[in-house]
Amino acid sequence: MAKMVMVCKSWIDCCFYTYYSVVMVEIFEIFWASPIELRVIILGGLIAFILIAYFGIKGTDEAIDFQNRLWKEEQWRKRNNIK
Repeated sequence: MAKMVMVCKSWIDCCFYTYYSVVMVEIFEIFWASPIELRVIILGGLIAFILIAYFGIKGTDEAIDFQNRLWKEEQWRKRNNIK
């Protein structure tokens, strides 16, 4: 079994990482001990946030691409004297 080795630059980093991991474990234990309804709401909120962020970025990219195509068509029409 492989051992995980953490390289700490100073004792402050080591303390921070130890504290951070302890806090994360405690948060997970609190979450796991909560009622199933609360877990469903929290997980649903996280999934919804991820989906909204993804589709927001995707929609923005598509809107920019559409505007770029319109601009290129307009420039092409100007060069070829088409109205």
